[in-house]
Amino acid sequence: MKKSLIGLALACAALGASADAPRVRLFGSVGYGFGGDALVSGTWTDGTPWDLKAGKGTAVALGGDLRLTGSLSIQGSAGYHRNSVDGTNGNVVFTRVPVELLGFYAVTEQVRLGLGARKSQSAKVKGGGVAASVSELYESSSGAVAEVQYLFNAPSKSERSPVFGAYLRYVRESFKAKNPSWDTQKRDGSHVAVGLVFYY
Repeated sequence: MKKSLIGLALACAALGASADAPRVRLFGSVGYGFGGDALVSGTWTDGTPWDLKAGKGTAVALGGDLRLTGSLSIQGSAGYHRNSVDGTNGNVVFTRVPVELLGFYAVTEQVRLGLGARKSQSAKVKGGGVAASVSELYESSSGAVAEVQYLFNAPSKSERSPVFGAYLRYVRESFKAKNPSWDTQKRDGSHVAVGLVFYY
């Protein structure tokens, strides 16, 4: 499944760069996720607790959107999701590269509902400074995505033109350490995310 998702995402991105409007479009997004289990936790020197959530953080994605019919389309993308906890003398960062394949149904010209699959690649926790000893690689489960988009301007049906919008999504996934050193439990990375989308 992993190789299929990657191949489809790259194929959609390549089509988006070369095909004429409006059947195939380039896609980009930026957003922020909230939720998930704590991968690492601790306490600052002033006594304030902190934790690094498996579903939290800034996410960006780039790919392609292929219109199958007037109301149906398929979208493939690869992204980068990063969450960090930063102190004055150290930090801990969780990064992953999500690959997604979603199908969208246009309820109206400006409202789209999507469902699909997701697989996060190269997931890892890495510490710096006084937390430099913190390091772990993770394997993600095959995940699922449900998303609703609201486009600020209706896509043109006759010419290629930029389209901007916003999204609200729910992602279901989990992570488990590949070679457990200090983290032996499965961690829930499920989260809700909001952000902006761009099509061209």
